Order: sequence, then C-alpha cells, then structure tokens
Amino acid sequence: MQRKKQTFIYEGLGFPIELIDAPMKKVFGQWVIDIDMNELQLFVFRGLIHKPHPLTGKEMRFMRKFLELSTTQLGEYLGVSHATVVKWEQEHTKVSPIQETYIRMFLFDRLKDRELIDLFKEINPKMLAEAKNEKMPLLSVDTKQLPAA
Repeated sequence: MQRKKQTFIYEGLGFPIELIDAPMKKVFGQWVIDIDMNELQLFVFRGLIHKPHPLTGKEMRFMRKFLELSTTQLGEYLGVSHATVVKWEQEHTKVSPIQETYIRMFLFDRLKDRELIDLFKEINPKMLAEAKNEKMPLLSVDTKQLPAA
C-alpha cells in the first residue's frame, strides 16, 4: 500500500526538514517515508552548504557525521581542538562568519565537487553575519528530486 503525503516534517537527521510530496508506504502497520535515505542525506548535505543562514550546531554535527569524521579529525582539518568542534555542535560557542565560510568550503571540498567559486559568491561572511538574527526557515526537500528507494 502506497500514498503521498503533501508535507512531512522529518527529524531523523538530528534536525527538522520538510519533505514535500513524500512517497509513503505501510510497513508493519506504520506509514514510513519511501525514499532512498542515502540520496536524501546527500541532498540535505548539499542544501546545508548552500543555506543562506548560519548553520546550527545540529546541522554541523550531521555534516561531520555524514562525512564520517570524528570531532578530533574535523578539528585537526580546521586547525581547532576537538573541544571547539563539540562546543560549536552543542551551540556553546558561536562560529564566526569567516570560520563558517571556511567550514562550508572544507565540507564542500570533501564531496570532491568543483563548484567552490560559485559557492563562495553565494554564501559569504557578510551575508552570514547579516542573516544571523533572522528567523531560520526549515530546509524543504521536494522529494520528486530524489530517486525512489
């Protein structure tokens, strides 16, 4: 049995994302989303890199874990201690717009994409600093862009 749900708030990645037109299927009497979770994670990862607002600690944690990096490894790559990475992820310490721009560029580079210049033009420290006080919208994913599971 299958159906589509107009919008669905999914929190399985550690923070809420809005799935639009999410295909659903019934498994053991429960309706669950029927999409390729690996593709969803990659799509969300890319969406967060391009997000025009500062990243939350939960989003940074998701991205680090997506790349299978420990806090120590990420800290070494970024030139900070693992404790600093933990503080960022727990939102005990703010990430400056310059640091965040570098973090996004580093994470993007780990995907081996070469759209770095476009990303820098799209997301820059000035824009992040101006957006830090705005209310952040949910990341929305139109599931039609994802392959079926």
